[in-house]
Amino acid sequence: MDEVHIRRTRSAVTALLLTVALIPTTLATASATDAPASTPAVPGVTYGEQTADAQRVRDFWTPERIARALANERKGQGAFARAAESAVAASGASGEEAGSGAPRLTAEAPPILPARKADASTTAAADVPEMPVAEKVPFPQIPPATVVGKILYRDSANKLRGCTGASIAADGDNTVWTAGHCVHPGDGSGSDGFFDHVLFIPGYKESLDEPGEYDAPWGEWAARSFVAPEAWTQDQNYETGDLAAFTVEAPAGYTNLTDTVGALGYRFGYGSDWPDIIDSGFPGEGYNRTDMDGYTQFYCTGDVVDAADWNPFDNRLEMNCDMGKGASGGPMATPEGHIVGANSHVDIDENDQRVNDHLYSSDHGDQAVAVINAINDAN
Repeated sequence: MDEVHIRRTRSAVTALLLTVALIPTTLATASATDAPASTPAVPGVTYGEQTADAQRVRDFWTPERIARALANERKGQGAFARAAESAVAASGASGEEAGSGAPRLTAEAPPILPARKADASTTAAADVPEMPVAEKVPFPQIPPATVVGKILYRDSANKLRGCTGASIAADGDNTVWTAGHCVHPGDGSGSDGFFDHVLFIPGYKESLDEPGEYDAPWGEWAARSFVAPEAWTQDQNYETGDLAAFTVEAPAGYTNLTDTVGALGYRFGYGSDWPDIIDSGFPGEGYNRTDMDGYTQFYCTGDVVDAADWNPFDNRLEMNCDMGKGASGGPMATPEGHIVGANSHVDIDENDQRVNDHLYSSDHGDQAVAVINAINDAN
């Protein structure tokens, strides 16, 4: 694919403002809209469970294992990107449903504030300039930045890895939204294929007092149940299926995830073109970057466009953002606090080198609606 130049933007003067704008003070509850009778059937999803005791999962993640996970997440980007490119090409050639012109399912919910801020007044979202060169989130351990967190997991090959996820408004108030490849290999293994020792840590950051240790001021939340589209678990479809949700168990001293850190809302099924998106993640590496370590939350801002508006079978979201591995699963969210995509993959050349700052999300259409509806129904 052709290389594009990074567009240089303003400095970090508005970084704090953008972080505060990530979740506005909207106080409505979350629910998914019912699909009209004339719309297509809801796609199939795969359910899974993490059976390990929650405390055992938390104890598993020693500083040494976390260091291994962060090292592993920086590897293998070439193989992953090749798989994505091949899958997208195959889906376009076969004429899969995403661009067929059929009616789309939709679902939406507003963001929710942490419980202690429920009496705050409503404020307007800030203007969002183009910022494809990611900057550090100024206060990653203070709401609203804590709605985004680090995901740690052991994959099907017993390798320790890391991703990103975000608390999302859903029934039960304990749900994280992420990429499908952060919870399942997409190899047809079904409900038995979900990864284990999955842990979500909002406000995650390397400890300043004890290097190699990490801070979890908002608790460590072990995954309990997973939902991912069959488009991912069976077909590894990067165009429509690389998305998932999982519920978490509250650690001692906490009520639920939404009350603790708040939750992003969502707008699924409303297309692939979005202005003024805020993209957050915990990258272990990036395009022409040497300062990303997997411990630090970064963010980009700018417009999201249809990745191939000339191809009706490819409705992925494309954003200029130089975050890489480790940011997978991080939310592409509107300034009003609605998730519209999740970081999935990048472009590489024949030498497995990233060639531009394009960052892609699967289309958050019918498959995303199916997943969030399934999570709501299960709770």
